Amino acid sequence: MKRSKITESLKHYILKVVALSFVALASFISTSFSEVRSSRDQSSGTTITQAAPTEKTVEQVFKNIKVLNDMPQSQLYPAMRFMAASLGTQCGFCHVIRNGLLDGPADDKPEKQTARSMIKMVLEINKTIARGDAEVSCYTCHRGRSSPQGFPTLPLPLPTPLPQTPAGAGSSGVADSSSRTSPNTRPNLPSADEILNKHLTAIGGKMTIDRINSLVTKGTSATRNGQSLAYETAQIAPDKGYEAFVTPSGTSERVLNGARGWLKNADGVQELLGQRLEDQKLSFPWMFTILRLKDQYSSMRVSGTDKIDDRDVYVVSAIRLDNKLEHLYFNVEDGLVRRRISYLRTMIGTIPQQTDFEDYRQVQGLKLPFTITVSFVDRGSPILIRKFTDIKLNTPLDESMFDKPSPTKKP
Repeated sequence: MKRSKITESLKHYILKVVALSFVALASFISTSFSEVRSSRDQSSGTTITQAAPTEKTVEQVFKNIKVLNDMPQSQLYPAMRFMAASLGTQCGFCHVIRNGLLDGPADDKPEKQTARSMIKMVLEINKTIARGDAEVSCYTCHRGRSSPQGFPTLPLPLPTPLPQTPAGAGSSGVADSSSRTSPNTRPNLPSADEILNKHLTAIGGKMTIDRINSLVTKGTSATRNGQSLAYETAQIAPDKGYEAFVTPSGTSERVLNGARGWLKNADGVQELLGQRLEDQKLSFPWMFTILRLKDQYSSMRVSGTDKIDDRDVYVVSAIRLDNKLEHLYFNVEDGLVRRRISYLRTMIGTIPQQTDFEDYRQVQGLKLPFTITVSFVDRGSPILIRKFTDIKLNTPLDESMFDKPSPTKKP
């Protein structure tokens, strides 16, 4: 009996050792297989998509930040340009310029101290009165002047005359019910879905769009001051884009590849982060912004009507997937999108950027704009007018052009 128990225990022990050995062997085989597969993928040049790095705040990147703490890094320069435009000045109004270069951290100028005080005031007003929304900004008071105007300009415009008392009114001056006119009622507006469906049909329809997997353009990008640069783009659905400007000092490139993006110019390669990365997609107006509008928003509603160049347009208020507000303007007559205004919310105000789409032409069953104008709130960034001479669909592309650019080797 005793020997039987010992034999039974020995069997259990042996089985346990064998089981553990199989587990260890399986783990070794799995690890070895993963290493072999990883080595094979690397040797074959397989690209693994990586998530974009977390964006830093301004005080983590720039020196001597006092009042804009916790602002995303990508918002600092747009905010600076917005303040300059609000005051009708340039960067040198507050910042020190040394040997032709901006010395951002320097505190030599009293205007910079004043700007900090004004920023604190704006932040406090929006916190206590606007309930956290950036409704008040530098532009609210300055309106393009370095000193805000504190009193009306004379002479004041004459007030609109009051309407005359209609015939049949009593001694009190109030007409009886038979002579009253019904108030103007808001015209019946189509729904956002109806407007988007009309736009979809106008540019070629869903079936035509679904057949498009790549797009290549060539043309020029010019400013209102007359400077014109060669410009080209390449795009692959759903989220890869490449654009290049040929300048006298070299070629400037921008690349989008899923959740990551880069800018390459004479200063090297810089990663696009945060809102700057999202806004870069607006530079690729066909694959990313024209062909599949509905996929870009979490909510849309028709907010009214307006006119652009004496043509009636519907105005659609929309919230992008990155929670950014936009207004879209669609021609009432043909349904094509005419204008897109994107609003960047910052702690010191809301910054608009406007894109206009014109000169629509047929391209292999699609109707696409051949002139695109981009307007910024920045005196230093003149209006960009892009005119395209050639648009090709479903052109084979080398996907390596959407990889991170290699730094330029300086001689």
